[in-house]
Amino acid sequence: MKKERHIHKIKDHFLSKEFFSLEYDVKTEVLKTKPKPAFEKMSGYYDSKKYLSHQKSGQTLFSKLYFVSKKIMLSVKIKMVTKLFCSTGNALDVGSGTGDFLFALKKRGWSVTGIEPEEFARKEASKLGVQHTQSLKNCDQQEFDLITFWHSLEHVYSLKETIANIVFSLKKGGRLIIACPNYNSLDAKYYKHNWAAWDVPRHLRHFSSKSLENILEPLGFEQTKVSPLILDSFYISILSEKIKKSKMSFFKGVIIGAISNINGLFSKNFSSQIYFFIKKSN
Repeated sequence: MKKERHIHKIKDHFLSKEFFSLEYDVKTEVLKTKPKPAFEKMSGYYDSKKYLSHQKSGQTLFSKLYFVSKKIMLSVKIKMVTKLFCSTGNALDVGSGTGDFLFALKKRGWSVTGIEPEEFARKEASKLGVQHTQSLKNCDQQEFDLITFWHSLEHVYSLKETIANIVFSLKKGGRLIIACPNYNSLDAKYYKHNWAAWDVPRHLRHFSSKSLENILEPLGFEQTKVSPLILDSFYISILSEKIKKSKMSFFKGVIIGAISNINGLFSKNFSSQIYFFIKKSN
């Protein structure tokens, strides 16, 4: 890894104001957040009404724009799943939040299960009739046709254990979809330690565009497609400008986000990307 990309000190700008380091793994190209907080302390780093992914609506203009983009992306996600499957099946969404994605699948005939550690989000999901299991460990047979991680794999406490459970719980021929930030994107390089998508320590690890392929291919998965999340570059860049306390942060963030997306067309490194895998073997 090039030295200029190895950022040693990242601040938790969102909540605790603590500093963390990033440790690079040569084999997988994963950056690990260090020190890793104790498991029982992790919930405290999410304990804020400003943590939008666990909410149902926003109060500020920026948060309202977040929920508008969330609705747009929900439609995009459902179209992606529809293209992958000729018929419905069993779906598991890890980090399911308030359950909107699973509810949309349920309305289309899917049998759905969510995993979400945050109690308020689980209660909101239950109002939609979306049921939860506590962890992948509870899935004691290979029963899922689809497992999804929409910006949640970077949050799981034990990546090794999670991947092992995916291998066990996903049917042969089943699909795995993972969306996550990409630290090789232009906006990540531009903002460096102020890049909002570091989001330490809630993001316990950080992926390059090759990390997931490096991890999953030896375990019998084939990467079939990579798609950009175009809106994410704008959202992350605006947040990054806010971290910098820039004047006209919204305007500057939109410009950097657009430049990052244009660069991604050539470099194939967008701010966030969706990785599609198929399980080829048990």
